[in-house]
Amino acid sequence: MFHGTSTSSNASSYSHDTGMEPGEHQDSTKATTNPFKRSRHGSIPGDSFKGRIRRASLSLKGIVRRERRGSAPAADINEMRPTTSHSTWHKLRQAASFRHQRTSYGTPGNLETIYSPLQADFPSLPVPGNGLEPPIIPWHTGAAAKAAAALQNESLSYARQYQELVSLAESQNDRESGIGITFTVSTSPIDETVGKGAPIIRKDFIAQLPSELAVQILSHLDAAQLATASRVSRLWYDIVQDQHVWRQSFLREKTHTYATGHSVQPGAGFGVPSIRPQNDWRKIYKAREELDKRWKIGKQARAVFLNGHMDSVYCQQFDENKIITGSRDKTIRIWDMHTLQCRLIIGPPEVVNDTSILFDPTGHPTHYALFPDDRRVNPSVPVTVSFPTHHSASILCLQYDDEILVTGSSDSSCIIYSVRSGYRPIRRLRFHTAAVLDLAFDDKHIVTCSKDCSICVWDRATGALIKQLNGHTGPVNAVQLRGNTLVSCSGDFTVKLWNIDSGKVIRELTGHTKGLACSQFSEDGRYVASAGSDKVIRIWDANTGECLRTIQAHESLVRSLHIDSVSGRLISGSYDTDIKVFDMETGQQQLDFPGWHASWVLSAKCDYRRIVSTGQDAKILIMDFGADVPDIGMLESARKHEVACDIRNAGFI
Repeated sequence: MFHGTSTSSNASSYSHDTGMEPGEHQDSTKATTNPFKRSRHGSIPGDSFKGRIRRASLSLKGIVRRERRGSAPAADINEMRPTTSHSTWHKLRQAASFRHQRTSYGTPGNLETIYSPLQADFPSLPVPGNGLEPPIIPWHTGAAAKAAAALQNESLSYARQYQELVSLAESQNDRESGIGITFTVSTSPIDETVGKGAPIIRKDFIAQLPSELAVQILSHLDAAQLATASRVSRLWYDIVQDQHVWRQSFLREKTHTYATGHSVQPGAGFGVPSIRPQNDWRKIYKAREELDKRWKIGKQARAVFLNGHMDSVYCQQFDENKIITGSRDKTIRIWDMHTLQCRLIIGPPEVVNDTSILFDPTGHPTHYALFPDDRRVNPSVPVTVSFPTHHSASILCLQYDDEILVTGSSDSSCIIYSVRSGYRPIRRLRFHTAAVLDLAFDDKHIVTCSKDCSICVWDRATGALIKQLNGHTGPVNAVQLRGNTLVSCSGDFTVKLWNIDSGKVIRELTGHTKGLACSQFSEDGRYVASAGSDKVIRIWDANTGECLRTIQAHESLVRSLHIDSVSGRLISGSYDTDIKVFDMETGQQQLDFPGWHASWVLSAKCDYRRIVSTGQDAKILIMDFGADVPDIGMLESARKHEVACDIRNAGFI
């Protein structure tokens, strides 16, 4: 039974920590009497005026003690209504609790809410305490308070476990170091703010800068980044359209080279146009991007054959405007790269004066472009010319620049022509005793090699023979010149590097197992590529003589090699009728064009846009990766189309 008088006398000494009166013993076997427990008759024991005073006193003391323990001042309960588990109303309900059990760890346990007596006129909504009256909590409420208490208990449990782990770690490790101590993720207010997505200060720095600086900054972006930047705002879009932005981006991104020793200069004919006021650099950039993409895919190149030669086409060289070819039919022909028409034929009189060189038996022109679907386009009737100085046999090799064209022939001689005067002969070089198989020149020297196993060095300006280099024991099939270093290859299985000033062999590159047909220098002179009858391409370090890569390239003799020092592409042509593209850096095959020629491939070269090859089938094949690319013509240099101009100025037409 509950004795109101004895309980009231000890009310002032009630402990919130244990829930027991002083002097009571915590005995788990002894039942605790509940002052609000109903009797079997439905009445509440001690429900007298004194009992109500006692309950109000205890509630008031609980409120005062809890408010003193809190870290924040209590809110005015008359001005706030309960809204969340952390409101003043929640604090009042916790204060009204008569039982706060302490756990075995010494921290407060779960909170147990003691509800107000049930009465017939008991309110259905919570009523905050007012003055000396305790708050009234309806019997059907309290779920939010319980949930909040459970969350608090869980948090306290985690904190307790963390302290135990830290204590254990400190007991097992060096207390003055952080080794072995595991810390949890910080839960500081700053971290919580950032985690919730604190607002980031954003400023449009482009809008706050002078236009000159804004243009300079955006010019450091590539094409994809510029496209993204143009969508930021109208201001950014307008600045991105500035030609300086696209010009600087293009010149930075598209002028790198593999082995030239310097970046590509504008207007040099390598896909970087001259800097002109009328250039639309955004379109230029876009055209170059599309062209590079087509080189990677390799299936969008337009193929076209140039017909006109009557026999094998041994040699060729081309640029953006023209192609010059030499053939077994003893003629040199000059073709317009843009119209695909033959403009000039140079040869002996008995050949060029024969009308069959211009018209077939049905009267149709013999010079035309042919697409793979047998469509004939752009027929032409070229000018024919024969000079007193001419070749009387096959044209086996040639090279030209802006000033001269040099050809080598089976008649054992070379002829130098003036490009600027309509390809009129300047002089003949004669010393070899057999066919001139290859030649090369620079600003000072002309170098020729022959079937007679020798190499001759000539003065470009005067045509005088400077020296003869002997060392190969077989026909010297190819030569190339870089500075004062000369590379040659021979049927004796060897590649030799020569010092052109001393005439001595610097290094001999051995490794091929059969005779060699071709060799090439990179433009900076660092690499040498060689190939021949063993069907293998070898790439050498010219400085050390080390073989860097061995490429199992073709199924037959490799007749032609060309290093594009700008892109790093290596082009090969073989007697197996295949043309292949390899990566100089890795040796991996990138593209393959099998069977485009009906017979042996005798020469294959490339530039930034095209692959041009010639073969025993008397045809010239152009694989144009830039065909149909919008604005592709903007990549060309500003040099004039000198083919037609020079022929007219020479008085041929």
